[in-house]
Amino acid sequence: MRSDAARNRQRIFDEARGAVIGGEIALPLNELARRAGVGVGTVYRVFPTQRAMLESVMEEAVRELIDAAAAAGGHPDPAKALVDFLRTALLTALAQPGLTDVLITGSDETDSLHRAKGELVEVTSHLLARIRPAPALTGENLLKLLCGLIHAVSEHPAERQGDAIDNYLDILRAGIAATL
Repeated sequence: MRSDAARNRQRIFDEARGAVIGGEIALPLNELARRAGVGVGTVYRVFPTQRAMLESVMEEAVRELIDAAAAAGGHPDPAKALVDFLRTALLTALAQPGLTDVLITGSDETDSLHRAKGELVEVTSHLLARIRPAPALTGENLLKLLCGLIHAVSEHPAERQGDAIDNYLDILRAGIAATL
């Protein structure tokens, strides 16, 4: 790739990341081109669709969740490890508009996001498998539950979201403990 093409690509991605993190998850690609100072065709070569833009930006957050789940897997208490991961995931999702939309969708436009979500399902499945007896959840179902928790927490005023996270995770942990 030519150096000017690489710079344009990075500028487009940086502008897209800033917009998505700022809550503009439906930023039109024409507007992205204007903000990045490049032609529309250049943007469409980087992101063929608006959805591909969102997925590309959110893949970084999905990878953060993979790392958080892997780190939680080292905790000696499997139920606490799961709750700690979910707390981290909730805080990550609340700070990253668009993550819920990417996690809840069953079909992905970008292969790299599809692979990352598969890795996330695998690592969360390992978290669940450590709990005895194992809860009746798969890693994929856990991610759907996480999306529901994100929505529930986001409905609270910002100053009460921390308490809401604690309350919802306490309920989840009690439900897990009831199966033990």
